[in-house]
Amino acid sequence: MPPSFLGPPGRLRWVAESTGIDDSLGAPCAVHLPADLAAHADPRRPTLRSGRDPSRMRIRLGRQAPAGSYTVGIEFNDGQMRQMAVEVQPRQRLRVLPGTLRLAGEAGAIVMARLVLDNCGNQDVQIEESLVSGLFDNGGIEATLAAMYRQSGDDLNRIVGVGFAHLRDAHGGLLKLHVREGAGRLAPGQRRALRVEGRLSSTLKPGHGYHGTLAFGSHRIAVQVSVDGSTSQGVKP
Repeated sequence: MPPSFLGPPGRLRWVAESTGIDDSLGAPCAVHLPADLAAHADPRRPTLRSGRDPSRMRIRLGRQAPAGSYTVGIEFNDGQMRQMAVEVQPRQRLRVLPGTLRLAGEAGAIVMARLVLDNCGNQDVQIEESLVSGLFDNGGIEATLAAMYRQSGDDLNRIVGVGFAHLRDAHGGLLKLHVREGAGRLAPGQRRALRVEGRLSSTLKPGHGYHGTLAFGSHRIAVQVSVDGSTSQGVKP
């Protein structure tokens, strides 16, 4: 039998094919939670959202409510209580400050930055000791298209070849960062400061900007790298 309520903590929806609720019971008016879930109820908002139609019932819990199967009591206007199943799904949710990692330095230089991670979900997030991002020149697409448009004649193979050559040239290689402080398991509700450090590739072009992404679990943040005089602000050690 499917659970009566299913979803992440903030959006537990009624999913049973039929309510099995006698209309004479009236509208649901309150929910009684087990201790594991009651600690995650939001006192600023009603935990049970209901109306005349029982199929539109919703249970709302805090973001850190632990995933798992539970039994709750739904109280109706006539005072009767019904036991119903709840399946809280795991949800990974991470807030990273700043939202964009900015680095600046000469090609081949060691760069450093600090980040703050806040686990707002109900799952652990593993912070790896090594982080990797591919880099691509900010102007690479425009330069590639311009080079292709400048080709004379209709030789498609030549035009495509010029395009691929410029795309390869715009690739900045891999940015490899080491988490010097803050690696490891980040539990729900925890906040941690990270210090990351790495070396910019010696093949990056002076005066150019590059972009990429870094992954923390299922969460990704943008990376911006400015090389030798680019206007983006960054952090040097």
